[in-house]
Amino acid sequence: MTRKDIIDTEVRTPAENARSFLATLCVSFTIMMVVCMALGTIFAGEESKQGIMYCWSLLGACVCTTALQFVFFTPTVIKRMAYPLRLFLFGICLYAVLAVLAVVMRWFPADMAGAWVSFTISYLVALAVATAAYAAKHRREERTLNEKLNEYRRNNS
Repeated sequence: MTRKDIIDTEVRTPAENARSFLATLCVSFTIMMVVCMALGTIFAGEESKQGIMYCWSLLGACVCTTALQFVFFTPTVIKRMAYPLRLFLFGICLYAVLAVLAVVMRWFPADMAGAWVSFTISYLVALAVATAAYAAKHRREERTLNEKLNEYRRNNS
């Protein structure tokens, strides 16, 4: 009799084990950070509050980014939209969220034009790198699926 509630790590690939490890690491780190930030917000001295608030703002940025990804890159909210338009709207909305957080949380001096130029260039570079990485991953998955589909058609025709 095979128990289905036990995960057999012997049959999982090294890549699956690595993904599981990294996911567990990220979740446990996030939980510990939130707990420590909450305790720090309550008990830390005034000299530490700015750093703790900076951490809260980064968590807020992550939550907003994830929400925007859900809105623009799943069919749950927007059923039909061309990918370039999704990417453009996502980019604008995320930039607006990050700009508001930058001003409110004083990530940099908001009255300095050079700081805004640096922020904008950094944002655009990060968005371009993430987009390129996702596009490469998508092309690789599409190629693999097409190869398997062609193999299936050859074997069943």
